[in-house]
Amino acid sequence: MSAKRQSPPPPDLETMRDTAHQVLDPDSGPDALPPAADELATLTTTLRGHLQLLAPEVEQAAALLSENSPTRSAAMACAEEAGGKLRAPELGFAALTGRVMYARRLARVLAALCDHYEIVSAGIEVTSEQRAFVRLANHCVNCKKCRARDGQGMNAGLACEEESRLYEVYRVARARASAARLAGRNAAGASA
Repeated sequence: MSAKRQSPPPPDLETMRDTAHQVLDPDSGPDALPPAADELATLTTTLRGHLQLLAPEVEQAAALLSENSPTRSAAMACAEEAGGKLRAPELGFAALTGRVMYARRLARVLAALCDHYEIVSAGIEVTSEQRAFVRLANHCVNCKKCRARDGQGMNAGLACEEESRLYEVYRVARARASAARLAGRNAAGASA
């Protein structure tokens, strides 16, 4: 009798994002009242648990991509940052304020890690947003107008039509990627 080895279920990104958004809610700005200490402790523990589960999953999915893949590099860097956040102590100054700041840092890296997981688990080597950014950066590095310096060695800020066009392409690609992620989250939330 041979038992088939079942792969674990995929991470529950919706729950993870919901937890992160409880801390990063627009109403949670610097002037907003923080959650009560016990609620904050629960959220922080939950965020830490989500990061401990998701970071290795992101690394594992990213490792399947080619070594020169921008999405692999970005995902690995984000997983490494998550590890750093988990090892960092909560900020001890101004007791509740320090814990709120720590929870928000955990929430921001968790939200980013969720996005990276979606991309690398789909096997996407380069996103359209990354492709547009690389074209813009390559242009700016090689363009004489973009690199021009004034008498003090500062960038002269000369107008470059190609740089403007490539920046607009990048801006549109970034907006589309953001809208697609939001639409995917909304669709997942509606089907749940």
